[in-house]
Amino acid sequence: MNKIGKSYKTISGERLEAIRNVSLQLFREEVLAIVGASGCGKSTLLRLISGIEAPSEGTINRSEANRFILGFIFQDASLMRWRTIYDNIKLPLEVLGRKADAKKIAETIKMVNLTGFEKAYPTELSGGMQHRTAIARALVHEPNLLLMDEPLTGVDEITKEILQTELSYIIRRLKVTSVIVTHDVPEAVLLADRVLVMSPRPGTIIHEVKVQLPEIRDPAVKADPQFTECCMAIRERLNILHPLRMQRQSSSDLSSTKFECISKKD
Repeated sequence: MNKIGKSYKTISGERLEAIRNVSLQLFREEVLAIVGASGCGKSTLLRLISGIEAPSEGTINRSEANRFILGFIFQDASLMRWRTIYDNIKLPLEVLGRKADAKKIAETIKMVNLTGFEKAYPTELSGGMQHRTAIARALVHEPNLLLMDEPLTGVDEITKEILQTELSYIIRRLKVTSVIVTHDVPEAVLLADRVLVMSPRPGTIIHEVKVQLPEIRDPAVKADPQFTECCMAIRERLNILHPLRMQRQSSSDLSSTKFECISKKD
């Protein structure tokens, strides 16, 4: 992705610039998180990466364009109420015209701890179980790129922590290249290898934090000083971008920098 820009035309005919001059490289099997204030263009950037929308400026190159298989987890579980959990999960296979592999679907259901609920309907499940269904649906067709737009929104803190741990384990085990958009700084650090911070609209990438913690992460990693250090580095940059503080900051203070968080090993 090189010098990407995206603009929209409003109902009144005015030009709204969503993102400007965004360049980034996504590495195979990497987990990349993008954080920023509401309205900064994070979700727009995700749609551009997916190919759902085309950029107004710049270019996007995909090294595996011939087998670009996408998995998408939305803010809402977005399940079809009239379909069972099993049928919701197999939906991507139907869309791609693939034969439903009962063994593969069963393995995916087991992976997200939903065995025994295959014949249930979404309204019969808790919010956390609905999110597990959405995760399974996004992975059952073996995508080579997983995009997540605030994937754990709307669940309680305990359930969210459990799902974060499970999601981290799943994407690391499957070695699927992933991009997550989130407002949750600890979530970004827990899941990602790198965290990019975006400026207010028009959004651009102004900071990068490299997270070099153990690959498999459970809630205990949050006690690691390096985890706290990464979170502080991201929050500091987000606070600098607050409108009241930006009035007192020169443009030179917002230049791109890099910060590495390295886990200490014996």
